[in-house]
Amino acid sequence: MTSLKRDRFLKTLRYEPVDRRPVYLAGPWHDTLLRWRGEGLPANVGDVHEHLGVQEFGYSMSNITPIAGPHPAYAGRILREEGDAVYSLDAYGRTVKDFKSHTTMPEWIEFPVKSAADLRVYLDEHFDVADLDTRFAPDWADKARAAEARGDIVLIDGGCYYWTLRSIAGVEGASYLLYDAPDLVDELCERYFTVVMEGLRRAVKLVKVDLIGFGEDFAFKTGPLISPDMFRRFIQPRYAKTMAFAREHGVDLTWHDSDGDCRLLLPDMLAVGVNSTCPCEVAAGMDPVALRREFGHELRIGGGFDKRLLGQGADAVGEELSRLAPVIREGGYIPGIDHSIPADVSWDDYRRYLDLLIKTVTT
Repeated sequence: MTSLKRDRFLKTLRYEPVDRRPVYLAGPWHDTLLRWRGEGLPANVGDVHEHLGVQEFGYSMSNITPIAGPHPAYAGRILREEGDAVYSLDAYGRTVKDFKSHTTMPEWIEFPVKSAADLRVYLDEHFDVADLDTRFAPDWADKARAAEARGDIVLIDGGCYYWTLRSIAGVEGASYLLYDAPDLVDELCERYFTVVMEGLRRAVKLVKVDLIGFGEDFAFKTGPLISPDMFRRFIQPRYAKTMAFAREHGVDLTWHDSDGDCRLLLPDMLAVGVNSTCPCEVAAGMDPVALRREFGHELRIGGGFDKRLLGQGADAVGEELSRLAPVIREGGYIPGIDHSIPADVSWDDYRRYLDLLIKTVTT
């Protein structure tokens, strides 16, 4: 079954015919599960989609990326608790504020890199690439082979450049560093690229790689967080080299993740072979129908169903799926909720959405 799901997924991204199109089955927040258990979901259910009998409509993806981020990572630990708030140190060295009583996006209070001097130290202490073997876990090859044997979609990292800079310096700090310390930013990107390419070189000798993955989150509601010029200077050339190597080894599909409105950067991504975008955040203007009209079959899309519609009733959900249906049937689009499922979505609302989504991809 898993191998069939892999074939459906890859053929869909290639605009090839399949018996039915796959869907993206978004994960619920912990708070959402708690709500659903009060609305009829049995307490012992571990996998919601398996319980609902729709798992076969999704897909299984395995990421075989080596350790591309900070290495050694910071040892995560709780720093303090203040009432409902919990402050902790994460693997990037950030101070993070979260809450005991509910799930939400974490708030990053402090970052380890506040200046060019801090970035120099961070590079020396957490981005040494002299011994790349240390970035591959002892069982890395075994896990990669096992993923392929299971029939999973095999993905490996092609770059998380802005993601990494923002993760260690914050959005504001990253913006200043791009202008004030371009050589150090370039060094960070090059070190990350060194790990990416080593991972690719080892992976293509070991397994059939299906997708080159990218994770940037380099946009917000009204546009990119990095200018096109900065993208072309620091990121696009590395994307280009990565995709040139990938194509030489028969890999021509990507899975590029960024929230927000990244339309301004899509032409530069497509120019070097990065041919996808997900989760296609509708609230930021990323409409699958409009994207298909603008970019044609060159762009692949994941997500793109506005989760804000789930509580508006069957008619609203059905109308939106009908609007998306021509793009779904055409291919190049894996439909699904544009992010995880928040707690304002009821159990009945979610089941109704799934019923209508499955009906759309099977008729």
